[in-house]
Amino acid sequence: MRLNDEDILKVRSSADIADIIGRFIPLVKKGKSFTAVCPFHDDHDPSLSISQDKQIYKCFVCGAGGNVFTFVQDYEHITFPEAVIKVADLIGQPLQVSVNDFVKQVDPHKEAGFKVMNEAIQYMMYTLNSASGSTAKEYLHKRGLDEKMIQLFQIGYNDESDNLTKFLKAKGYKDSDCIATNVTKITESGIHDVFTSRITFPIHDVDGNPIGFSARTMDPNNPSKYINTTETEFYVKGNTVYNYHRAKNDARKMGYILVVEGVTDVIAFARAGITNVCATLGTACTTNQLKQLKQCSSTIRFCYDGDRAGQAATYRASKMAIELGCKVEIVSNKTGHDPDEIIKEFGLEKLQAMVKKPITWIEFVFDYLSTKYDLDNYSSKKEFAQEVMSEIKLLSDDFDRQNFTHQLSTMTGFNFQSMLNETQVSKQKEIVQTKRVQPIAQTIDGRNKAEDILVLQMLLSIDAAEIYKEKLGFLTGEKQQKVAMMILDEYRKTDLIVLADFMDSLRSDELKKYLIDLTTLEAIPQSYEKEIVIGAIDRIKKWLLEEKVQNLKTQIKTIVNEESKIALMQEYSNSLVELRRYIDEESRKKQNSST
Repeated sequence: MRLNDEDILKVRSSADIADIIGRFIPLVKKGKSFTAVCPFHDDHDPSLSISQDKQIYKCFVCGAGGNVFTFVQDYEHITFPEAVIKVADLIGQPLQVSVNDFVKQVDPHKEAGFKVMNEAIQYMMYTLNSASGSTAKEYLHKRGLDEKMIQLFQIGYNDESDNLTKFLKAKGYKDSDCIATNVTKITESGIHDVFTSRITFPIHDVDGNPIGFSARTMDPNNPSKYINTTETEFYVKGNTVYNYHRAKNDARKMGYILVVEGVTDVIAFARAGITNVCATLGTACTTNQLKQLKQCSSTIRFCYDGDRAGQAATYRASKMAIELGCKVEIVSNKTGHDPDEIIKEFGLEKLQAMVKKPITWIEFVFDYLSTKYDLDNYSSKKEFAQEVMSEIKLLSDDFDRQNFTHQLSTMTGFNFQSMLNETQVSKQKEIVQTKRVQPIAQTIDGRNKAEDILVLQMLLSIDAAEIYKEKLGFLTGEKQQKVAMMILDEYRKTDLIVLADFMDSLRSDELKKYLIDLTTLEAIPQSYEKEIVIGAIDRIKKWLLEEKVQNLKTQIKTIVNEESKIALMQEYSNSLVELRRYIDEESRKKQNSST
C-alpha cells in the first residue's frame, strides 16, 4: 500500500500551511506572512516565517524549513506518509489509506525478541500480584508507588526457581530467542532466569518496543543494588534513554527535557506530575543519548544526584550537550537526597519547586568548580579562574559575559576584564581578516550566486528553463546541478512548478534546505525576468572561460610535444577572443545602466 502522487498533491493543494501550522503553535500575522516562535530550537523571539503565497515556512535562526508536510513530519517526528495522512485528517480530505498501512517492517528475529520480552513483562507483572510477589509489592508500596505507577511503568517481579524460563518454554518460545534478549541465560547447569528475586523495570526503545530490563534487589546486603540487561542486539546502554517513548511528546510541549540518572528517579518525578523526564541509566551519559534527547527538545535540564559523582557527571554531560548545540539548564539539588528521598523527606511540592527554578549552565559552573578547587590556594584558585573564564568566553550574550567576568574577578581577586577585552579584539580581527580574504573566493562565490539565480528563475518559469537548455545546459555547483535537472524533468510533465509540491520530489534534506534558502533570499530576484536569466548565463560562461584560459595557459607552459602545443595555443587564442567578447558586453551593459 502506498500514497500515490495525485493524493499527495490533492492534500497539499487543499491544505493552507498557515492554518495547519497554526493548529500546532501560535501564529502572529505580519504583513502578507505569519511569524511564530520556532519549535525546532530554543527560540524566544519569533524567527519562524510562514509564507501563504509560497506555502512554505523557514526559520531564519536554525534553518528549519519546508512545506506543510515537512512541518508536521518534523514536529510530530513521524514519517512522510504519516504526515500526509495527518494533514489529510486535519482538513477532512478522505484517503484510501490509513496510518496502519505504513507500519514499519520489523526484522522477524527482532520481532521474536520483542514478543519474548513483552511476554516476560506480562508474566512478571502477574507474579508481582501473586503470593510469591507479595513482599516485592509491599516494598514498592512502602516506597510510595501506588497501583497507577506500577501499571504505567509495567513494574514486575522475577521470582525464584526459574519460573520465568519454565513459563516461556511452556508458551513455545525458542531458547535462542530468550537468551538473545538476556531474559534467560545459559550456564553449565542449564538455562536459568537472569533477574531472579528482583523487581523489574522494562526498558523500551524510541518506538516503545521492549529491549531490556533494569532490576532492583530488595536485599540490603547485596552489593549490586541494580543490574541491567547485558548489551544485546536489542539493548545498547550508550544508545538508550529510559522512558523516552513516554516523555518525548510532553517534552516538546513543555519546551525542555528533564534528564535524571535512573528509573526510580523518573518514577519519582512522575509521582510529582512531571512527565517530560528521561534517564540515562547511570551517570555515564553518551553523545548518542544526547543526540536522541535533542530530537525532542534542544533544551536539556539535568537533574542528576547532588553528591560529588552526580555533580561531576552533570558537568561532563552538560559540556557534551553544549557542544551539540543544546541549551543546558541545571536543577540545583543541594538536599543531599535523590528525587525518591526528597519526596519522602520533604514532599512532592519540594521536587516540583526545584524543577521550576533551574539555574543556568554558567551559574552551575561557578558552583561546581568552586567545590572542586581550593580557593585558598593560589595555584588552585588560578586553575579555577581559568576554567571558569574559558566557559564565560563561550557565552553568546555580551551582558552575560561582562556580568560573569566581573563576578569571577570579585570572587578571585584576578583582573579578567583585560582578558575579555583581548578576546573581543581578537574576534574583531578575525572578522576583518575574513573580510580581507573574501576577494580571493569572489569568483567562486559570484558563480554560485549566478547559478542560484538561474535555478530560481527556472523554478519560476518554463521559459527560463528553455533558455538554460539552449544556452548553457549544465551548472558547476553540485546542489545547483541536481535541482536544475529535477526542474527540467518536472517541466516534461507540467508547464508550471508549484514550489510546495516540487519540494516533495526532493528526497534529500540538503536539497530541500537549499531550495528553502534560495526562495527566501531577499538578495535574489523572486520573479521571472528574461534579462536576469541571460545575464546569469553570460556571467557563468565568462567565469568558465576565465578558468579555461588559465588552465590552457598552465598546460602550454608544461607541454613538450610541439604539435600539441600549437593546438593548445590556437585554442587558448580562440578562448581569449570569446572571453574578451563577454567582458566587452558586460562593460557595455554597465555603461548603459549608469546613463
